[in-house]
Order: sequence, then structure tokens, then C-alpha cells
Amino acid sequence: MLVEAGPHQAAEWRQEHRASFWKGALPNLMFPADRSWLVSTLWDDDWTCVGGPGALVDDLVRDPILGPRARRVALDHDATPPGHRAW
Repeated sequence: MLVEAGPHQAAEWRQEHRASFWKGALPNLMFPADRSWLVSTLWDDDWTCVGGPGALVDDLVRDPILGPRARRVALDHDATPPGHRAW
């Protein structure tokens, strides 16, 4: 299902009574209308992928909170985190 929503709606569209079905509070895939970046958390994965311009990735990798948990992956490499198995 693809839903168009603003930031406020995207943060609230999964209600608590649906929590047993949905994993997490945010949609599995988010991107702006211009598709300049995306955030993806697949329903059966326990990691999140972020794709976008190099400057965005640089900011994430340098972030004091997210940086230690982030790693840059080239387009031609497997993005599966070390220690995880992609099905």
C-alpha cells in the first residue's frame, strides 16, 4: 500500500491498537515527492536503510548519535549489516 502523507500524518498513521501487526510507528518506506532521498525499514528487517545525496549520507555518518550506528554502502555492494542475513 502506498500512502501520501505529510510528516505529521506519517508519524501518527499507525495507531497503537495496530502495533501487534505493524512493526514500529513509522511507515516502512518514506520519501519526498521529488524522490531525492528515501528511508526504508522492511517489515522483516531490524535495520533501516537511508539513500540520498552524498551530503545527506555524510551528515548521518558524522551525527554524534546516528553516526556510530551508520555505515556508508556503495550502490554495487550488499547493504545487509554485518552479522545479519538477507532473505
